[in-house]
Amino acid sequence: MKYFKGALLCASAIALSGAMTANAQQDDGERKLSTVTVTGSYIQGSPEDAALPVDVLTAADLVLEGRPSVTELIRNLGVSSGVDGQTNQFASNGLEGTSNVNLRGLGPARTLVLINGRRHTFHPYSIGEQAQLFVDTNSIPSIAIGRIEVLKDGAAALYGSDAIAGVVNFITRDDLDGFEIGGSYQTFEGTDGEYDISAAYGLQGSNFSWVTSVGYQFRSEVAVNEKDWGVQPYANNPVGGWSAISNPGRFVPLGIGATGLTPLAANVNDVGCEALGGTLAPTCVFNFTQFDNLVEEEERFQFLTEYNRQLGNGAELHLELMYAQTDVPTWKTSPSYPPQVLTNQVVLASHPAFQRYIADNPGAFPAGTVAALFIGRSFGLGGFPGTGGAQEGSRDYNTWRGSGSLTGSFDNDVNYDVGLSYSTTEGYRLTNDTYITGLTSALRGFGICTDPNTGFDPATGTVPYAAGYTGSLVAGQGTCQYYNPFSNGIAANAVTGQANPGYVPGLENSVELAEWMTDGSETTAKTDLLVFDAVLSGLSNVQASGGAIGWAAGVQVRRESYKLSMSDLTNLNVTPGPGGTGPYSFLAGTVPADRDQTIYAVFGELQVPLFDNLDMQVAVRYEDYGGATGSTFDPKVAAKWQVSDSFALRGSAQTSFRGPTLNQLDGVGTTLQFVSAASAFKAIDQFGNPDLKPESAFSFNFGGLFQKGGFNASLDYYNFDFDDPIIVEEQSNIVAAAVAALRAGDLSAPILNRITFNDPNNIITGTGTPAAGSDIARVRTGIVNGPNIKTSGIDLRLNNTWADGPMGGEVSVGLDATYIVEYKVAPYFVEGVSIGGGDYVGQFNRSNFTRSMPQWKANVFANYALGDHNFRAVMRHIDSYKDERAPAARGGVGAEIDSQTTFDLFYNWKAPFEFDIGLSVVNVTDEDPPFAAFDLNYDPYTHNPFGRTYKISLTKRFGGGS
Repeated sequence: MKYFKGALLCASAIALSGAMTANAQQDDGERKLSTVTVTGSYIQGSPEDAALPVDVLTAADLVLEGRPSVTELIRNLGVSSGVDGQTNQFASNGLEGTSNVNLRGLGPARTLVLINGRRHTFHPYSIGEQAQLFVDTNSIPSIAIGRIEVLKDGAAALYGSDAIAGVVNFITRDDLDGFEIGGSYQTFEGTDGEYDISAAYGLQGSNFSWVTSVGYQFRSEVAVNEKDWGVQPYANNPVGGWSAISNPGRFVPLGIGATGLTPLAANVNDVGCEALGGTLAPTCVFNFTQFDNLVEEEERFQFLTEYNRQLGNGAELHLELMYAQTDVPTWKTSPSYPPQVLTNQVVLASHPAFQRYIADNPGAFPAGTVAALFIGRSFGLGGFPGTGGAQEGSRDYNTWRGSGSLTGSFDNDVNYDVGLSYSTTEGYRLTNDTYITGLTSALRGFGICTDPNTGFDPATGTVPYAAGYTGSLVAGQGTCQYYNPFSNGIAANAVTGQANPGYVPGLENSVELAEWMTDGSETTAKTDLLVFDAVLSGLSNVQASGGAIGWAAGVQVRRESYKLSMSDLTNLNVTPGPGGTGPYSFLAGTVPADRDQTIYAVFGELQVPLFDNLDMQVAVRYEDYGGATGSTFDPKVAAKWQVSDSFALRGSAQTSFRGPTLNQLDGVGTTLQFVSAASAFKAIDQFGNPDLKPESAFSFNFGGLFQKGGFNASLDYYNFDFDDPIIVEEQSNIVAAAVAALRAGDLSAPILNRITFNDPNNIITGTGTPAAGSDIARVRTGIVNGPNIKTSGIDLRLNNTWADGPMGGEVSVGLDATYIVEYKVAPYFVEGVSIGGGDYVGQFNRSNFTRSMPQWKANVFANYALGDHNFRAVMRHIDSYKDERAPAARGGVGAEIDSQTTFDLFYNWKAPFEFDIGLSVVNVTDEDPPFAAFDLNYDPYTHNPFGRTYKISLTKRFGGGS
């Protein structure tokens, strides 16, 4: 790579200086208007002329496929793999209501998303297990999109950091003349419907255009159990939302021993487990996903206005303003989360519900029992008393964007483009959790009357169940209430209504107590991006055999900022909590952040027509982050050889660069991930790293294009080689290494520094029962520079059009397919232990830092256009792939995720009176998503879970047309 960069640096510098000098000597001439500037170049051209693999999707193309949402559109792209976009928490991990682009499966942070050719701010919350920030494509109004250009090639030499896997450029409409209003409604089994209402008004003058678009979308809540595959019996999928930290739970009887309280027996399962819908396996497990949603209720508003004006000197002024707001008002989750430390959950024998339980179940606890350790969560099958079912939170995101540019030509035919843009997104998240101390206090009978964070009696500032207490509070009397962990306080299953025969009226936990024990973990995150860029371009006087050399040169300055604030209860500096992780039993607190950086870049590009049939592009970019991240120089060379009128070859090679984002440099975040050794979701703490190095890549692309008559085809091979990719260490492999050390009895193993145990003084070791690792409470991971990654694959596109089809209509058929040859990841080391490594293609990849990666995907379409009518059928195929995890980690099921083929039908009619009517049926045969050993029994990064979906859309235009 160093030789390539050095050689190209010399060649590029000589070529650029020669072109600039020659241009200064050219005569004044008449200004020549050219075609649009295409993504992948600052020199005007068209996608057909480009040496780069650029796919263009127009608004008309989107209409033919039922006006898909941006999320649906991205998921269906052949080059897109492992996409976030479903609103359920197990796919989005706190990102409900957002969507992103993941070209080549390299991660959303490595795909640069532009709006009208200019950068847009990151969403302020990162992908949990990857710590990657991304652009939320849900903020872009669908009605405003004129076309989408997808550059499937590295482009850091032109666009800078993030453009490693490619670029997606959303270009808005500027040609609407008149008023357009539209709407759509879609439905599938289990939903109350989703609808979209949009309107746009365009005013076209002699020297200006002004187009304003607004959109509103609403998605109805869809519960997981609305799908018959959504909640599976434990035997079918033990990792499908089943937790051994349940409620009803289990108890460890405690008696008085020589050293104090001592276990008298193994686990005692609550007798109400199965009666309330739990399963004994062998301890009580309950399914928390029955309280969750497949789709959260979601409401979105979008606004974009764009003004273009031709000035008197021929320059064009462009101004745009965008606003988007997404609200997830009632995000639903488990009635409570599993506590990470259980040793504080002691129930004394004097507890009224304990006494009644022993009376109703003689012999359940051995003689001499004076207390019991409750192994469970605060609320489960009986639901959360405050809602009668699921616990609820919320998410809210607000985005603003303003951009302006001035483009034109000087008298010497040098084009200029000067732009300034600012964008910002603020996100708010509220997730409820149980107080550690509040639960301890309520188990002792001091719920409500004490402070749930400290356990203090407000009158004395001391804990009423601690030695030396002199206050007046008495357990269970006055305003003090007991929390009941036994099933005799649960009347029925909150989801199914299944009655509990062991329920004792009066022993239930009150709404007041539940709300006192529970509080919200609140964070507000904000990102800002200010970008100034200026580009000069034109044709030089230097003539190659094929014509004049085109050139472009520019500068860019961008300032990024990231701020994170939180409530006092979530702020570890204010509320460290009893264990230093905050006051809550599951969700860790965090600390405020306020960081910014300014990045400077200069870049240049040449388009060299070496011969009439051979064009070459050379580009270079120098980008300086300053500080520890430093600077980078990235060159690129691309060429297209028109071998004949119908056949051309194209190729490119480049280096790419991405500096760490501000959220990755320090602080701590917590995600919820399934830890197989503990058979439960656990808190995975991610720590930032100020010593991160930038990641870099060398990539090349080579392909051919064929076009003859109505047939055209392209075949491209791509190859990426990464160094120092920024990753989050894989908790599953850390846990596996820790369990191996525990089984060997090696408590001094450094890998155990990454694990927090329920009871650090009594860590389970050996190969017996209970199993080593079952007492894991939390796992510590770091954001690090990871192992080398090499990936390659093939893109194939075929299309044929017959203009003289049946009844004079036009018939076209096509294929779009991507095949991933390899995705090889080298191993890396954590605390001296080798972690991961291998070829990740064709895998679910739940055990590593990548997303699911089927080896190939293909879309086949057939289209028939007859006058004002258009009929279209699409077949979509996704290859099968393996679940690479060990059988124990996937519950012994789901070794392979089956392939899926679905069929979609679309009809569009340009009706009289300027009406457009669209009808579509997606997934005509109503295929369920293939089974996966995951929380919701399918892979949400790859498959659509909704089944057969019907959609109708209607658009009406008034005025001059579009």
